[in-house]
Amino acid sequence: MEEELNSLKKTADFFKKTTAKIKLLKLIKMAKAEYDKYDYPSGLDYLEEAYKTDKNNPVVLRGIGCIKQFQGKYKEALEYYQKAVNFSKDKEIEYTLIGMIHYLTEELDEAVKYFNLAIDTNDDYTAAYEGRNQAMLENHLKIIDLQETLKKYF
Repeated sequence: MEEELNSLKKTADFFKKTTAKIKLLKLIKMAKAEYDKYDYPSGLDYLEEAYKTDKNNPVVLRGIGCIKQFQGKYKEALEYYQKAVNFSKDKEIEYTLIGMIHYLTEELDEAVKYFNLAIDTNDDYTAAYEGRNQAMLENHLKIIDLQETLKKYF
């Protein structure tokens, strides 16, 4: 009798986990559809619901981070990207997104650092190379501007 109860409990647990995964995937798919339509508030609603289902899902964390970034809430976006790094197998994506936040906030050395982390993780990830090159170019232009300003004073 006890063996049958344990078997039923295992079966019930399996179905609960499967149902939760299906719900999570459906919410992510719905969020992506809203995101593709540039309806970020609706996409965020779906992602927040997905977050309640699985707080450790890197796709959900990245998605929320992206919407926060588009809303100009860089600090919040950064927090979600950093959480996602802990659970992601594809860390180059998160590192590149973190690098982009630093780029947008004109923390160019920090941006280059994270783009390099992305490249170290996956040396075929072109988005990281593009971000790093842009950040390095911006940094170089700032140095040139500073040199020109100093020439005027001396």
